[in-house]
Amino acid sequence: MDEIDKEQEFYIPVENYYRVTKRNGCLQMAGLIPEEFLEDLRGRTDIVEIISEYVPLKRTGQNYVGLCPFHQEKTPSFTVSPAKQIFYCFGCGVGGNVFSFLMKIDNISFVEAVELLAERQGMEVPRTRGAREKQERRERLYELNAQAADYYHRILLHGEAAERARRYLNGRGLKKESWARFMLGFAPAGQGLLQFFRGKGYTIQDLREAGLFIERYGRLQERFQGRVIFPIFDHRGRCLGFGGRALEDEQPKYLNSPESAIFNKSRNLYGLHLALPAIRDKKQVIVVEGYMDCITAHEYGFRHTVASLGTAFTQEQSRLLLRYTKDIILAFDQDSAGSAATMRSAGLLQEMGGRVMILDLPEAKDPDEFLRSQGREAFAIALAERTSGFLEFRLDQLLKKYNPDNLADRAEIARVLVEELARIKDHVVREGFIRMAAQRIHTSEEAIRLELSRYLRKYRLQKDKTEKNRYNMEQGKQTFEMQPLAAIEAARSGLFSFMLQDRHLYERVKQELGRDVFSGKYEKYLDLFERHGWDNAADLLNQLAADEQQELAALLMRTEDIQLDEIQKERLIGDYIRTLKKGQLQKAIARKQSVLKEFEKNNDQEGIKNLLAELYLLYEELERLKTPRTVDSMSQERGE
Repeated sequence: MDEIDKEQEFYIPVENYYRVTKRNGCLQMAGLIPEEFLEDLRGRTDIVEIISEYVPLKRTGQNYVGLCPFHQEKTPSFTVSPAKQIFYCFGCGVGGNVFSFLMKIDNISFVEAVELLAERQGMEVPRTRGAREKQERRERLYELNAQAADYYHRILLHGEAAERARRYLNGRGLKKESWARFMLGFAPAGQGLLQFFRGKGYTIQDLREAGLFIERYGRLQERFQGRVIFPIFDHRGRCLGFGGRALEDEQPKYLNSPESAIFNKSRNLYGLHLALPAIRDKKQVIVVEGYMDCITAHEYGFRHTVASLGTAFTQEQSRLLLRYTKDIILAFDQDSAGSAATMRSAGLLQEMGGRVMILDLPEAKDPDEFLRSQGREAFAIALAERTSGFLEFRLDQLLKKYNPDNLADRAEIARVLVEELARIKDHVVREGFIRMAAQRIHTSEEAIRLELSRYLRKYRLQKDKTEKNRYNMEQGKQTFEMQPLAAIEAARSGLFSFMLQDRHLYERVKQELGRDVFSGKYEKYLDLFERHGWDNAADLLNQLAADEQQELAALLMRTEDIQLDEIQKERLIGDYIRTLKKGQLQKAIARKQSVLKEFEKNNDQEGIKNLLAELYLLYEELERLKTPRTVDSMSQERGE
């Protein structure tokens, strides 16, 4: 997909912050929060204090370091700068300010991150008219859903029409305490809910947006009538929507609320608001498929259980879950659909940093049936003794499909396993699985390692070839042997990092090299600093897209822990400037050599003579730059 086709979201300041969404090349803007408020809030917030609630940090020099929460690592590379109020991971490249940290680790929007920090500081978030109206509409939907959940629940407890629903829930063994805890309900036929809301003053538009009604022939008809109701809450306990189960043979068997301004089933998990205390206590979560599986698990004391709202996890659900724990047990149904969902979910969770175990319950079709037939103790034993890692589970599935005694089947098993192994970053885990897999598929560890090496080498070659082709297309064929791009780029980024700490150095570089040496992305960042000053780097990050935030954070943090005295620092800066000057000279020589060839082709003797004189001066300057200079000589050249 081309870059222009991707949807991107970032923020720019005018009089207020605007959310800018780039979709199919078009920019769409929506007013949010005044810039002055964001600067004040960010200034009152200590990024070290906030991040310490998620990551154990240790002071090292002027910064704090810890294990990155966004990727697996054994040596701390996650760095927080209290002076700049930014963070950056030198391992995975994630960086930003306190807002972007909360957005990423809690999987929340920019506005939600602002609201969270404002609440901590006792500040009220001011809003533009459009943003206020949007938030008020969301709050109205939360309140409408809460009242609908209460209405459905009272009908279940006391309504004559709910007798079938009560018999169904009793027949499934659910206790009345669970009815109340999960706010279970029943939606009767008729116009009762519509009349209830009209009495509360809600408009037809409110009811349409909530998704509780279907409009047919100009009339509103209740969506869930005749169904047992399972309200769906977010992690803060706000009612987002509903799931309804048919009591007879109606299709579909389960029906969910449509997507709305507050509900998206791919971004939420059933029962999470009730499971969070136990998840935090046990530092582990059990994930099941269905509403009943989740409720029954809670009844039997496994309150760290949540349910997916589909057949497999989405990235959004994975991020939401990984906010609270990395240790995840998948206990999906035992049928083929459940097994397929397990593989997809486990692979995604593991790739995103989760430690995934899979529970095997062959005696029952799902956890609800197992708990009711085998009991709490049997389920606890199964959790302790009958869980396997994702790779082991994947191997078990392959061994059911292929015969390892057959050479072709064995090769296919190895091929699939190698693809999975390549995604595992932890070499200890990788090695342990290679030993186990080699025994089970009747091959040698060396054979699997060889296939893995071939796969990784092929992947790297493909990646390198893509990058090389891209570079060649951008640069074109050079007629002069240029200095390696890596050296020039290292000098440019290194000098740029020092410049971001010192405006006087920026003025010096402009004088010696010109501003053009920092083109492209660097020019954009310099424009920001020139407009807003050198003292509020953390606030500048809000005005960039996520990838640019990380890049600028990396540049800001690059020189943080370099321990240099003034002489060493000046020598390093001088080396950077000299490298970039040499690069400028080499480009100039390449251009003039190209023109010289044209003059020679046209036998332009006067042009050749003049160009050779210019080339002589350029080569002379290039040779001079190759001679190392002392700090004193560099100062003298600048007239200091």
